[in-house]
Amino acid sequence: MIQNSKMKSRYLQIFVQFLIISTFFFKSFNYHFGDAVIPITGFEALIKNEYFIVGNIFIWTILLGSIYQLVVQVFLFIKPKLMEKLDPSITGVIIVELFFGLFIVTFLGRYLELLGIIMIGLIVFTAYLRHTYK
Repeated sequence: MIQNSKMKSRYLQIFVQFLIISTFFFKSFNYHFGDAVIPITGFEALIKNEYFIVGNIFIWTILLGSIYQLVVQVFLFIKPKLMEKLDPSITGVIIVELFFGLFIVTFLGRYLELLGIIMIGLIVFTAYLRHTYK
């Protein structure tokens, strides 16, 4: 029974990481140009200098951390014996994503669209899943 819930948790974690990465394809940030507010995708936000270099680092960290988690979670289905070795790295990446997600909400909150806020919520949900089913 416990093994079954852990397996469901891993599938759910993969799905959530896929959702986080997919939010980058949609308009999840705002670009402020004078008085105009232009919604842009997450990938456009990665290279816009509107968010200054620190904001870009926050956004890049979220994207790269989610890609890393997705790849590792899928890889663990192929080689489940590596779970013990890769478990601390996944936990570390989740903590870093939470930390930078907090900074995104704090410093770039006015630049977030609803999808950007949902992305941060998904990051928190990932940490909840990790904590609950670990």
